[in-house]
Amino acid sequence: MAPHDSQPWNPDRSWADPFIACLLLVVLFLAWNQVTARSGPRPPEDQASLEGRIQDVVLGAAKASGLEALKGLNLPGAAFAPPDAGRRGGWDQAVLAVHAAESGDLDTGARLTQAAPGATGEAFRRAWAFAFRGAGAPPAEPALQEVRQALGGGYAARILAARLLARSGGDAAPLEAQARAWAKARLVAFGALGSAGFLLALAGLGYALALALHPAPPRPLPRYGMSGRAVLLVLLGWFLALLAAGPAVAGVLRVLPALRPAFLPLVYGLHACAGTVFLLRAEGVGLRALGRRVFPDRTGEALAAGLGFFALAFAAVAVVALAVTPLLPAGEPPQKELLELLAHLRGGWTVALLFLTVAVLAPAFEELLFRGFLLPWLGGRLGARHGRVLAVVVSGLSFAAMHLQPLGLPTLATLGIVLGFAFLRTGNLATCILVHGLWNGGVFILMRALA
Repeated sequence: MAPHDSQPWNPDRSWADPFIACLLLVVLFLAWNQVTARSGPRPPEDQASLEGRIQDVVLGAAKASGLEALKGLNLPGAAFAPPDAGRRGGWDQAVLAVHAAESGDLDTGARLTQAAPGATGEAFRRAWAFAFRGAGAPPAEPALQEVRQALGGGYAARILAARLLARSGGDAAPLEAQARAWAKARLVAFGALGSAGFLLALAGLGYALALALHPAPPRPLPRYGMSGRAVLLVLLGWFLALLAAGPAVAGVLRVLPALRPAFLPLVYGLHACAGTVFLLRAEGVGLRALGRRVFPDRTGEALAAGLGFFALAFAAVAVVALAVTPLLPAGEPPQKELLELLAHLRGGWTVALLFLTVAVLAPAFEELLFRGFLLPWLGGRLGARHGRVLAVVVSGLSFAAMHLQPLGLPTLATLGIVLGFAFLRTGNLATCILVHGLWNGGVFILMRALA
């Protein structure tokens, strides 16, 4: 894109103020609708959740390994079902029903089977009754395949298949061995991830100490000449594009259904392009000139610092999550939508395209908007050092609010604030993009593995 000769935008207040007010009302209305839609009643889930799958691993590994401490993790006293079983999804309770039967508590297991929804839930109840009580007949193989998928394909699904085979007179020992090996391997993987996370958090704390002991002189921040009204119009216009991109792409896909695997990349690409164009036009610069502002020099040093700030971000988010999670109301985890999406993804090209969107495109655009633009614009108008800190906090909170995930607000704001301090430290947006990309990419890979 060629540079523009125009000056930074300063819209006239006579029309800008009422227009901003109208945009703000529209954006708040649409955002509120999205938040309430996410928190409202959902249709029954078609498979076990992330929490249910993790519990399946823990309880399966406990039985396979004879780990008494793990067996009692969610089993108060002699009763199998945890006290919050009724608040779990139907297929999470179905997973518990299999473990209850394995522990000998058939009455609790039978009660938990009733939560499994739909025709697949009815097939599960028939399979469970035949496998553990010898009652009736098992469903046909296609229905059993759906049951195994709904249970998450983990220990519960495998041990149910073993009990069905044994009840039919077959040799269930190989299936039992496979179920035990599956649970043990994943428990080892969880342990390795936990150890890696602990070491990463320690590295982050060490990096924070190193930053405190070796303060750096303030880096010059990019300068933006557009007025406050122009900034509000850019941000509100981009956020409106964010909210409208999904319905717009969905309409196109009704005409071109072959593009459905690219739905999320198209949605993100659409509003990212719109936001970038708004920013360039309002500031009166071209893409190259903007790039020179946010990537001034020392890119190698900036990327090296990104590794340290990634560890620091992990440590900070972990501390905040441990502190605030007990205080938050019960609800769906912030990553639930991503997990559901990844659970249904098929095809290497589709997965790769979504990974590039999540780990490359999203970090690049969001960092340009919040750290490359909003933070320095605020910092240039709020004063010297303390103004910069306030700009970091405001841009971090804005970054968190943009995701429309109330339960994820504390951790997302923490991540945004760390990214802001990373930009102050290096003066190069490459640091923030690397940290954000590593974060998103790590979450993607973990969620994909669990899904």
